[in-house]
Amino acid sequence: MMTGGLLRDAKGFTLIEMALVGAIVGITTMIAVPSFTQWKAKYQMKQAATELAGNLNLARAAAMSRGTSITVTTAVTGGRATVTFGGVFPPVTLNEGVASISAANFGFNMFGLRAGGGSTATLITLTPTQGTVYSVAVTPSGKVDWCAKDTCP
Repeated sequence: MMTGGLLRDAKGFTLIEMALVGAIVGITTMIAVPSFTQWKAKYQMKQAATELAGNLNLARAAAMSRGTSITVTTAVTGGRATVTFGGVFPPVTLNEGVASISAANFGFNMFGLRAGGGSTATLITLTPTQGTVYSVAVTPSGKVDWCAKDTCP
């Protein structure tokens, strides 16, 4: 003998409830993935700009502490943006988010001043595969700064 209470005691989810949850998860994923992709590209560029600025500051400090000049060269090697420091440090390869880097060749003298590049700031532009262009500027006094634009103030 079956009673009406037997079905009410059944535990679990119905097919409709499962389909509804699946649809909600799918829609949320479709909304989140493009935002995540944009965030990742922006993060990679910011990380590359800060890494480049940090390495340039390190090269400047090394030139002052060693009492010698250090030459810095930027280039695209094997499809990746690289920075070399005249053999003083190992070359630095920036992350894959950087599609290209503007060519630059300058140095730091034993006083920490930028050698070469004239009286204006040397601008190194990092171009992404997608997203915002970042720049790193080295002033004639040797100060290194980065910004999320194609030109730094």
